Amino acid sequence: MIRYYFYNIILVSNLNLMMFVPYMLLNDRYTGSVSSMICAAFFGSFLALTYTHVMKTFPGKGLPEILAIYFPKYINIPILILLSFMWYAAAGIAITAYAVLINRFFNPDTSSMLVLLILVGACIYTATRSTLTIALIMEMTLLINLPIVFFILFKASTNPFLDWDAIRTVAQYWRVPPKIEPFAAATFVFTGYSNYAIFNRLNPPNFRFRFRWAMPILCTLILLLSFFVPIGFHGTEAVGSYLYVWSVTSDSMVLGYGFIERVIFLFLLLYLNLTLLYTTTGWHIAMQMVKSCLPKAKPEIDPVRTAASNYVIVSIFAVLTMISFYIFNEKQSLMITRGWLLVRLFAETATVMFFFILSLIARRKKLTS
Repeated sequence: MIRYYFYNIILVSNLNLMMFVPYMLLNDRYTGSVSSMICAAFFGSFLALTYTHVMKTFPGKGLPEILAIYFPKYINIPILILLSFMWYAAAGIAITAYAVLINRFFNPDTSSMLVLLILVGACIYTATRSTLTIALIMEMTLLINLPIVFFILFKASTNPFLDWDAIRTVAQYWRVPPKIEPFAAATFVFTGYSNYAIFNRLNPPNFRFRFRWAMPILCTLILLLSFFVPIGFHGTEAVGSYLYVWSVTSDSMVLGYGFIERVIFLFLLLYLNLTLLYTTTGWHIAMQMVKSCLPKAKPEIDPVRTAASNYVIVSIFAVLTMISFYIFNEKQSLMITRGWLLVRLFAETATVMFFFILSLIARRKKLTS
């Protein structure tokens, strides 16, 4: 089951392109982004490894069940509602950003709202499936798409037109002290471990988190590529002119393989699959958090029938996403994303440390019993 841990890590780290992370880092490329990424690599890895320690202490249990062991429901419910909002918001930000991309690069004549309606309609169905089904969907989707994603990243980083002087120029600003906003954006790349708040239910009692050392290396590499490759393509100044910088970067590449020439069409198709998967996973986790607040809640990883509450909760997520997309323009959405990334940093750090303390208590009780 260790592969599902890495599936979540890889999915979230690759989805940083849809969360405006490269844009926020590139905005501060001269004023602290490089040092912020260095600090984020250590801090994000520390949180991830600490969180895996927590999940290893409570095999087969998600965060709602861990909370239920130590606290009454009136304390658990506010915590679970807050956590569910964080996952719902992350998925909503990703899918609305992709709806704008579809409208801008594929078919400008189509309404973005219509595109978003189709996307959330698909996610309503998939997010309501069982946790085991979501894990299997994740495995199939990533095994099909990731080889091509990594191939595009490889082709981009080895492109002969990549300006290494521009990359070295920005890299020299590593001495500038880090800033909180690019630091918060950079740590998002390492947060795939947090999905085990629910997926830990799939792990048997003797489960071991092996190869954890590979997670910091993989996430750091993806973070560096997502920051430095656009600089190499567009230069130190022009790179700050784009909001969807990786879409423009992919449009600067040519594969020359006959029927596939412009990389942007392949890039957007791949990220359509990854965005739908990320939204499905995020809304499923948020749904499970909300369901844990209901009376007589019972965690099930593969129920025989899909509960009606699943459709109700996820449909509410979809409606709220549609309303927010209608109310807020692109600039306001970017500001909301910035605020969410900052809140996520503090909320996630507090959550990991809180559950780490609970894991120490659990281990001490186990040793004394």
